[in-house]
Amino acid sequence: MSLKAKINAAKRALEYVEDGDTIGVGSGSTVSLFIEELVKSGKRITAVPTSLDTLNRLTERRIPITTLGHVEGRLKLTVDGADQVDPHLNLIKGGGGALTKEKIVAYSSELFIVIVDESKLVGKLGIGFAVPLEFVYDAHPLISKMLSKEWGCTLTFKSCDGKLTPLISDNGLALGGLLFRDGVGDPSKAEDSINSVPGVLENGLFTKHKNMLVVVGDAQGSKTLTR
Repeated sequence: MSLKAKINAAKRALEYVEDGDTIGVGSGSTVSLFIEELVKSGKRITAVPTSLDTLNRLTERRIPITTLGHVEGRLKLTVDGADQVDPHLNLIKGGGGALTKEKIVAYSSELFIVIVDESKLVGKLGIGFAVPLEFVYDAHPLISKMLSKEWGCTLTFKSCDGKLTPLISDNGLALGGLLFRDGVGDPSKAEDSINSVPGVLENGLFTKHKNMLVVVGDAQGSKTLTR
């Protein structure tokens, strides 16, 4: 994983941002670099952050913050990272725990720009990486039973500092992941199926956005992938 590759992806995404825009700003290490490049560019924007961590980073750099409730219509664009990207540009996102707000902001945007380095490109989602899940903790026996039966996956928990209690999201719910033995066979169907289980708030499969591009950075520059 190259720092230069991430910076190149961030710089390419910045080309879509104009002075005065209101945009969604996602979470993660590559997005942190995007914020730094944004500050260097001198472009003045207003941001809708997808997590408390991103909100704090933006505030520290004196970038104005707003919420979706104060935006007329849809956002022009959102810039965010991803944990995995398959050949059809389906994504796994939310490994940092902000999956629900990330999906809300992304789907509230006309254009969804995903910035990654080449290490995030995979042949099939879910190989070696759990699909993030935000859920009501008391529902975990039901969630485990239903999704194991339908998808053969295993529910795991994110724990806090090695404690038995689960890690809690910005929304006050439990965070975990779904491990698929052979990867996610049908990401779009799985996204809908997982969300239909009582107690699940959201999962980290992103398959539905109609206007998305993926900027892939490498040591020399970047390339843009579209559906």
